[in-house]
Amino acid sequence: MTELSKIQMSILIKCCILVGCSIGLISNCIGIFYTPIAESLGTGRGQVAVISTIISLSSAFAGQGVARLIKKKPINIVMCIGVIMTSAGVLLLSYVRKLPYFYILAAVIGIGDICFKNLTVSIVLRSWFGGRSASKLGIAMAFTGIAAAVMNPILGKIISSAGYQTAFRLLAVMIAALSLPAAYTTHLNENEEDAPVKGKDGQTVRKGRTQIPVFVMAMLCMMPLCIAGATGMNTHFSSYAVTLGYSLSFGATVVSFQSIFNSIWKIVYGILADRVGAVKSCLIYLGITIAACLMLMTLTKIPAGIIAAVCLYPAAFSVSTVGMPTIVQNVAKERYGEVFATVNMLQTIGYATFTSLYGVISDRAGAYLPCLMIVIVCAVLCGFTCIFSEKGRTAEKN
Repeated sequence: MTELSKIQMSILIKCCILVGCSIGLISNCIGIFYTPIAESLGTGRGQVAVISTIISLSSAFAGQGVARLIKKKPINIVMCIGVIMTSAGVLLLSYVRKLPYFYILAAVIGIGDICFKNLTVSIVLRSWFGGRSASKLGIAMAFTGIAAAVMNPILGKIISSAGYQTAFRLLAVMIAALSLPAAYTTHLNENEEDAPVKGKDGQTVRKGRTQIPVFVMAMLCMMPLCIAGATGMNTHFSSYAVTLGYSLSFGATVVSFQSIFNSIWKIVYGILADRVGAVKSCLIYLGITIAACLMLMTLTKIPAGIIAAVCLYPAAFSVSTVGMPTIVQNVAKERYGEVFATVNMLQTIGYATFTSLYGVISDRAGAYLPCLMIVIVCAVLCGFTCIFSEKGRTAEKN
């Protein structure tokens, strides 16, 4: 193994740790705290669940600021600041006793979180792996599910035996202990043509700037909204199983299969994208998502068919977490950070909107069939935005 490949392997491992902690241990584990916090504060789970929404939205809106900060400061310093903010915020969650303080700390955690998750990690991987970074991003993003699968049962046992406060403290220590060394020792490849360089005043700057056509930018902004519509059903599959007459236990099994295949599809997507390109991979995966919806609509009386469909559906998340960043990288080039921050913000807002919308629609219709039809429409539209964003960029070059 050459010296360069050893460094690349080290960078990949660090990126896996960073997204595993920022997404896996925060976004994917926070739900287990809803009930104990609600019981402790004497409030409803819905009010506590707002914590997760605040974390997501504060991350989304802070993305632009982080993208600009990366251009001026070393990326490892930015990530370290994010790790410290996140772990400190989680630690303080174990001490506060009023809901508004939970909301304030959730905002702090969200801002810190965006500093060392998909935005910065994708920039690092592109710097070191160039045009073949999709497979590496897929591997890294798969660790979000693996981290959550390992830690959720552990945190559940700690909450039951020692209380949620102890679980929060353990989580804070884990995030700091794992992420801080990884973040501090991660840097961009200065030999990469798009890597930052030092200006005359000593400030870090980028070489050149890509001008993105208005049409292409419009497609890049529509893409996250469409994929949000295609992925927004994921939190409803347990309820969907119940509406079909299945037990809650079966619904929980469905969710478990969905989580497992969420990680598998991401790894496969990354490998496929490096071989056939990001857009073709997105189209294949969106086709799989549509097939899953059709199975959910037609195989309602066959438990194995429902499970198979739910195993296929997480392919949509690969488009969201691996495909979309890869397409933005190809189109935006050195403007990737700021463009992806905008795209990520739109996706977060869109996902929150569609998740709630599907709940409202299912309540009024008494079924999830209209929701599945919307998912199919959104997947088709997402496919068009992928094609047009690349073709529009190619036409501009010619």
